[in-house]
Amino acid sequence: MRINAIGHDHVHGAEFCIDRPSGSGDWLLLLLKTPAVFFFDGAETVTEADSFILYRKGTPQLYKACGGHYCNDWFHFSLDEGEELPFGGNIPLDRVIRIGDLSSLSAIVKDMCYEYYSSDMHRDEAVKLYFRLFFLKLSEKIRAAEDDRNDSYYGKMSVLRSDIYNSPAVDRNVDDMARSLSMSRSYFQHVYKQLFGISVVNDVIRSRIEHSRYLLSTTDISITRIAAMCGYRSDLHFFRQFKSRMRMTPSEYRRAAKDEGAQEKSG
Repeated sequence: MRINAIGHDHVHGAEFCIDRPSGSGDWLLLLLKTPAVFFFDGAETVTEADSFILYRKGTPQLYKACGGHYCNDWFHFSLDEGEELPFGGNIPLDRVIRIGDLSSLSAIVKDMCYEYYSSDMHRDEAVKLYFRLFFLKLSEKIRAAEDDRNDSYYGKMSVLRSDIYNSPAVDRNVDDMARSLSMSRSYFQHVYKQLFGISVVNDVIRSRIEHSRYLLSTTDISITRIAAMCGYRSDLHFFRQFKSRMRMTPSEYRRAAKDEGAQEKSG
């Protein structure tokens, strides 16, 4: 790892703009202390303060001030061949992420900046330690921000899940469910699985299979009708999903349930 340049609390006017079509030739980390305008694949995105972005080497960099002044901390750095980011497993790349109060991260950049421009004997070792500390704390902030967002969605997600199990016949798709919670498709799927330990698609299927098992074992309703009551548009689709999960056909399950009930009565 090598820091190539670094700055703390830099302020620019309303005309500030960075346009690097091929990137800066290295990695770039920005801590955004004011709103800004970023461009990704030609699309304009207005970002909030208390956000960060980590540009990979080679990623185009185009961003500018948003109306008023622009303020950020930043550092350019290079990684050795085969070297990975410390604690970088949950750090998104090439997109702006809001993580809340940046003061603790900014303090690390300030200390790293001091060491970088100093003539101290151990400045290189100190910079590397601050670099690792920065990414450790950034990883923790990302995790905490994600947990906060998940907590805010838990109530709404629980209501949705209850509805899935109470109304298995409703025709559902991921896009509509995500839109109902004002979430992107990918983030909705991620949060749902993180909260409930199962993907939303598999949970919908589970709700239908559980309801069909109840109807098969407690009623004489036809299997075709049960398939429709559980949200299936065709008997074949129902048969395939039921057998895949129960290792028997609906008819076999019904017979087994009746045989078990008869044994219990005779016993």
